[in-house]
Amino acid sequence: MEKRIVIATHAMFSEGIASSLKMIFGDAVPVECITAYVDLSVDYQDKLEKIVSEHDYEHAELVVLTDILGGSVNNEFMGLLDKYNFHLITGINLALLFEVVTCPAEDLTANLPSIVEHAREHIVLCNELVEAKAAAAADDQLVELNEF
Repeated sequence: MEKRIVIATHAMFSEGIASSLKMIFGDAVPVECITAYVDLSVDYQDKLEKIVSEHDYEHAELVVLTDILGGSVNNEFMGLLDKYNFHLITGINLALLFEVVTCPAEDLTANLPSIVEHAREHIVLCNELVEAKAAAAADDQLVELNEF
């Protein structure tokens, strides 16, 4: 079994994140980018449905990654989940993309819940990390003073 990865986002975000992926993995990982709603002459509803309807499900898992829950790109794919057996994940970030890319196709279905959960762990307000580290350092200094 193989794996097909489609990144579909508003404007050029899909190409940007795919560029970051290629910086790490080179061209060894093919991903398809959909830059939606940048060309008003394109029927994106039709284009997105073709991606899903023409996919070879017998030979490859299809993973579609979109940018935002409730956004038009995600909503179009959501409407196709009842008809086609593909994986749709929204809220793409580079950590998520790396894990989807490196997961073997035969393990993908079983591992997607943990992949998504792990990607959530990479969304962090770093100010809180710095504050927690400073507080821990202050506590360590207090312990050292109390030992005398």
